[in-house]
Formats: sequence, structure tokens, C-alpha cells
Amino acid sequence: MRIIDMHCDTINELMKDDKLILRQNDLMIDLVKLRKNDYLLQCFAMFVRYIRDDIPNYNPFEYCNKMIDKYYIEIEKNKDLIRPVFCYNDILDNIKNNRLSSLLTIEEGGVCLGNIEFLRNFYRLGVRMITLTWNYKNELASPNIDYTNLDTHTRDGLIFYPNLVDGLTEKGIEFVHEMNKLGIVIDCSHLGDKGFYDVIKYSNKPIVCSHSCSRHVCNHVRNMTDDMLFKLKDNGGVVGINFCHDFCVDDDRFCTIDDCIKHIVHIRDLIGIDYIGLGSDFDGIGNSKIELKDATVMPRLIEKLREYGFSEEDIDKICYKNVLRVFKANFDY
Repeated sequence: MRIIDMHCDTINELMKDDKLILRQNDLMIDLVKLRKNDYLLQCFAMFVRYIRDDIPNYNPFEYCNKMIDKYYIEIEKNKDLIRPVFCYNDILDNIKNNRLSSLLTIEEGGVCLGNIEFLRNFYRLGVRMITLTWNYKNELASPNIDYTNLDTHTRDGLIFYPNLVDGLTEKGIEFVHEMNKLGIVIDCSHLGDKGFYDVIKYSNKPIVCSHSCSRHVCNHVRNMTDDMLFKLKDNGGVVGINFCHDFCVDDDRFCTIDDCIKHIVHIRDLIGIDYIGLGSDFDGIGNSKIELKDATVMPRLIEKLREYGFSEEDIDKICYKNVLRVFKANFDY
């Protein structure tokens, strides 16, 4: 069973330690793990904090470029195992030649500092998916969790309150149109609820919520409401199930594969099988309280889906076909 994972933060971990390499490591993702477990494509996010106090004269645009350089150095060192893709035909070519594909993404639209020219240059560097926000308000939009104002989202330390007021800015709308034009997938994970509905209004191509779950199953603002899922279906997009403990279960218990599948079952029953994918968030989440602890466990997820009665075609759609459809719609050239 082939696998496309729409989100991991592995490059961010490599940035912290020069001794770590992408080929084989003790992280949740490395290339050996991906190859052994039949991955087709891994999206590598350049996770960039919009605001950092620990780096003097910090500039998110500059730091993102450093991360992209790190990404390409690692990919080039391992071209016997993996090749970057820039269009849909590149993916097909890698499948034909039994090569693992990597897709470059950015997790924080604020790295563009509101400059459309920066967006176009990131495209030229190979970026094919961007989350409009992470957990800070930027020039494009506002998130559901704002680290500069957490009190607006919490009650008794728990995050419940989505941002229903602050949507896309005028610059954000401009970016949505330009991303559609260029062929960059718009990722609404982290985006506030109002911003999500704005993207649905202005985007003429299918979008993704690359690493989110169902808010009906687990009441966390990083997850999607049923109404948002209906709008995602109308758009033709895909939600990638996130394996993070806090997004899968409402309490402190150990998060099992069954807990993750509850989200898949709910979304399937609500809007159908054609809008579900995988977005593990590996190396961006802790794994001490989750059964899906790293890429080696993916075969157990697939077997569990069979136990739940999902057909082989349904599992193919969840694991890779639905995401391929969205990629084809965004950058088929």
C-alpha cells in the first residue's frame, strides 16, 4: 500500500543538530523508514516560527531560505533513494522508476513578509504547498491559536475557542489568487475558522488541511468542524489526519490507532471517502503517548483500516489517491 504523508517537521529537527542526517536517524521519519514502509511521497515542511526571541535579528524569510538549503543538501545526498518533485508528471516519473518523491512545503505564510515577489521566488525554489499561518497572526491572515494572545482561545488551560472574526487580509486574498495561478497548494491547517471560509470563497482550486482532524470527534480548534468538512468537500479538497495526541483524543489517555481511525470513520460517514488523506505531523509532535509513533508503524494503520471494513480501494484513496488528485488539480503540467 503506497503512502503520501502531507506533513512532517523533520527538516526542522535536522536544523537543530548537524549530526542528524535524513537518510537514517532516531527521529520519527528518515529515508530508510520511508522506503521500508512503502511511502510514495513525503511532504517536507519548512516549519518557520514567524516570531522568535532566541535568535538575534531573526528574520523568518532568511531562516526559511536556510531551511530550504538544508532540505536540498539532504535530498541531493540521497538521490539514490529520493528525488524532489516540482510538477505532477515528476511524481508519475518517480513512481515509474520506483523512486521515493519529496515535496517541498512551507508551514508559515508569514515567511513572505507580505511580498508577492517572495512567494513567486519560493515557487521557483520548488515550494508547492504553503500553510497561510502557523500560530501567529501575519500579513495574510490570523490563526485559530495565536501564541501572542492565548487567553482568547483557552478555558482552564484547554484550547476551545476558534477565531471566528479575523479572516484573510487583502494581502491574503491576493496570495490565494497568486498561489492558484502559480500552482501552490493552499494549506488551511492552523488557519482561523473565518480564514478557512475566506479561502473556500476565493480559491478556484482544491485546498488541503494537511494535518488536521475532526472537531466533532475531538474538540480542539486545530480540528475541522462538520460544516468546514462539507465546505472542503464542495471545494474538492482533502483533510490529512494528524496523529498528534491532542488532536485525536479529548483527554490524557494513550492515543491508539483506533482513536485516529475514529476521525477517519466520522469524516467518511459525513462527506465520503474521497476527501481524506494522511498528515502525520511526525517530528512535530511527541510520540510517547501515541501508538502511531513513527513511519515504521504505518502498516499497522493499514491493517487496522482493513479490520474496520475499509475496502482496498478506500484505503488507497486515504493513503495516497485523494492527495494525488489534489496535487494534479493544482500543478498538472
